[in-house]
Order: sequence, then C-alpha cells, then structure tokens
Amino acid sequence: MTTQVVGYTQLSMANLLERLEEKGLQAKYVRDRALPTWWDADLEDDPTVVAEAAGYIAKRLGLDIASVFSPEAEIAFKGQAQAKFKKRQDTSKQSLEVVQGLASRVAELVSYAVLPSYHELRKDAAALRQGILARGCWVNLDSLLALCWQHGIPVVHFSPPQGTKKIDGMVASFNGRLVIVICCARKAAAWLAFILAHELGHILAGHVQEQFYVDESITQEEQDPEELEANAIAATLLLGNPNNYEWRARLYPNVLVTTARRFSRRDNVDPGIVCLNYGWKRDIKEEWGIAGKALKTFEPIQKAPNTINQHLIHNLDWERLDRDSQEYLRLVIGA
Repeated sequence: MTTQVVGYTQLSMANLLERLEEKGLQAKYVRDRALPTWWDADLEDDPTVVAEAAGYIAKRLGLDIASVFSPEAEIAFKGQAQAKFKKRQDTSKQSLEVVQGLASRVAELVSYAVLPSYHELRKDAAALRQGILARGCWVNLDSLLALCWQHGIPVVHFSPPQGTKKIDGMVASFNGRLVIVICCARKAAAWLAFILAHELGHILAGHVQEQFYVDESITQEEQDPEELEANAIAATLLLGNPNNYEWRARLYPNVLVTTARRFSRRDNVDPGIVCLNYGWKRDIKEEWGIAGKALKTFEPIQKAPNTINQHLIHNLDWERLDRDSQEYLRLVIGA
C-alpha cells in the first residue's frame, strides 16, 4: 500500500509561482520583493528549502498560509472579508484584491513599528484647517502629513506592482491603529495632498472602523454618500470655502498660474491645489492638461511619494520589526 504524502513536500517553486501569477502577482515581483536574499534557483529541487522560501513569500505579501502551502489551492490574501471597496461600476472586486492585500500587509507592518502615540482627530475639518493655517500659509501635503503624524496616524506611499489594478488610496485599521496608504502613481504634492485629505475625510466622518476602506479612483462624479462626504471634507481642509471657486471659462496655462497666485494670497490656499481645482471643476481632458501645465510652474520637481515615505522613515521604530520584515518594508517604500 502506497501512502500519498501531502503537505509542503508536494510544493514546488514552479507550482507556487504559477499560482501567484494566476492571482496577479508576476514572478519577477515575487522574486524581487518576496523571496529572501539567500534564495537561489539551484535550491528549487530541495522541498524543505522551497517550503521555507514559501513561508517567506506568504509572510512578506500577507498571504493566507494554507493557500500558499496547498499546491491545488487558489492563492488568497489574509483578511479580505473585512475590506470595503469604493470602486467604479465596471471594476470587479476581485481585480482589486491583489493591490488591497499587498497594501494591507504594508499597513500592518507600519502599525507595528509606528512611534507616535495615537490621539483622536477633531471631527471638524474647518477647525483643523485653521489650526494648520495658524502655523503656515496654507494646507498642503507637508502640513497634512504633519497633522497625521502629530495624531499618530501613519501615512505610507506604496507603489503596486506592474500589471495589478491601481487604487488611489486606502485606510486600514491594524492593532487599534489607523494607517493611511497612498497608492496613487502621481508625483505632484498637490495631487497626493488631495488623496490624503480624502482619506482623512473618511476618518473624520467615522467611515472607518475595524476594516479596510479602499478607494479605487476618487472623482467628482461619485454618487456614493460616503465618497461625497469625504470629498467635501477634503475640499474644506484644502480650500476653506470650496464655493469660492467657479471656473466659468477655459483659461490658458499662464492665465491659470496668475489666477492661482491671486487666489492663493486671497484665501491662503496652495496655488497648486487651485490649479487642480480648475481641472476638477472643468473635468475635461484638455482642461486637465491645462491644470497639469500650470501645476508644473509651482512644482517643477515632483517627488511627493518620496516626501511621504521620508516622514514615515523618521517616525518608525524599525527595531520593533524582525529583520526580514524590515528588509521587505524598506524594499517596498524605497528606504
């Protein structure tokens, strides 16, 4: 009688990489980000070493361990039943699972290592704006990051792997700690300030409890009440009175630059935010192009993701993470 051995001894690296590809995780990304530094292709014939490497992959990427070690199983992420997706009608929930799973693992690691203690934010966006203006000229990415870190709300920028569905941002709760993850690929500080303000809007409105809150794409056409509320809070934080801005006609980029400077002085608003408000309100492809050209006058060098993660790096106690988790987190945030 032959006994069929089940378990990790049946697992091969080829099988695991194939199933990860089927889930949407390309083999190159897995090799570059999820395999330990000691891994070598020559080890693929040793089932014990393959099992050890599979454990690293599951841990780093936040995968369900049973699904990883079962050669016939579909790869699954941990905790996705708790996710609340805010997506376009033509987007399936399944297409967002990979980026949400990866971003959630990053948020979880950050929650373990964050230094500042948590202090609940006031639920009054106008009052928060006035508090920021008491210390500076306007509300921008740097001042919003400072606000978040002062209240022990970490913010991390995570770039999803190529081939996965993109999202703008996410708020997650881990270990009693809210973490904001910005995934938007744009580099301009004004853009990411709006994404951050929107995610703060979900927190201030009480939308986020013990779950993940995933925003695929933040637009003004939203009909979802929670998205509309988060957009309104973001507008109050960034602009003060959003009704001050009505763009009735197309402007050339140089005219928009001049107008943005004037409104900036008048209303204590970041001129880059004014440019984006023009594109947001006009909402035509050509108008967004004008807004982008004007924005480059105020942000000729755009490196907002790096700005976000520099704040993060200085506010983490890296020693709270094991060495492998430190290595993985540094890889994915570019530290």
